[in-house]
Amino acid sequence: MKLAVALLADRDGVIDINLPISGSLNDPDFRLAPIVGRLLLNLVAKAVTSPFSLLANAFGGGHSESNEIVFAPGAADLTPDAQQRLDKVAQALLDRPAIKLTVVGQVNAQVEREGYRRQQLAQMTLAEKRRQAVLAGHKGTEVEAVTQAEQPALLKAVYQRADLPKPRNLLGLAKDLPAPEMEALLLASVPVTDDLLQALAVERGVVVRDYLLGRAVPVSRLFLGAPKTLRHEGVWTPSAELLLGTR
Repeated sequence: MKLAVALLADRDGVIDINLPISGSLNDPDFRLAPIVGRLLLNLVAKAVTSPFSLLANAFGGGHSESNEIVFAPGAADLTPDAQQRLDKVAQALLDRPAIKLTVVGQVNAQVEREGYRRQQLAQMTLAEKRRQAVLAGHKGTEVEAVTQAEQPALLKAVYQRADLPKPRNLLGLAKDLPAPEMEALLLASVPVTDDLLQALAVERGVVVRDYLLGRAVPVSRLFLGAPKTLRHEGVWTPSAELLLGTR
C-alpha cells in the first residue's frame, strides 16, 4: 500500500485517478464502494508486481512498463535511447519524492563474451588513433571516435603492436594478413574472465546511477544493488535493472 501511494501521489501528495463508471444511479443494486475497493486492490497488486506500469503517464508510453535500461552486448555506454528513457525516469522520481530507486547492473556470462571482446577491440583501435594523434602533435583527448574508413589501417597498427602469437613466413617474419584474420586473432586474444564480466555489471549500475545524479535526482534516493551474473542460454538483453521502493 505504501509503495502504491508513493507511485500514485504527485509532489503535492495528490492522487488523481480517472475511474469511468456507466450505469444508472437509480438502480437499487448499484454500489460505488465495491468498485472503488476493487480499484484500490488492483492498484496495490500492480505496485507489487509491476510498479513501473503505474508510471506509464510520466514515461510517455512505449516501453514504460519495462524496468530495464538496455546496453549493447559487452558495453557499459548509455545509448541515446537509454538516455532518453532515463530522462523520463529522473523526471518521474523528481515528481514523486517518496520513491527511491535501486540500480542492479547485470551481465550474462554465456551470451556476452563475444560482445565484450568486440567492445575491447573497439577501445584498442580508438586508443591507437589517439596515440597517433599525439605523435602528430595533436591532443589525444580530442579524438572521440573511429570512422569506418579509418578502421582497416588502425586495426593493422593494433595487430602489429599486439603481443600475441602471429602466423609467420619462412623468414620468421609476421605475415601480412587480411583484415578479417587480424581481427579474429585480436578478438581471440582478449581475455573474458568472470571477474571482468562482474566488473562490467558493476560499471553498468554505476553509469545509470551517475546519469540520474546528473539529472538532479538526490543521491539519498539512489542505491546500487549487488550486480548479477546470469548463466543461461537463450534470448537475453544486456541491461541494468531498476527496482522501485519507498523511503
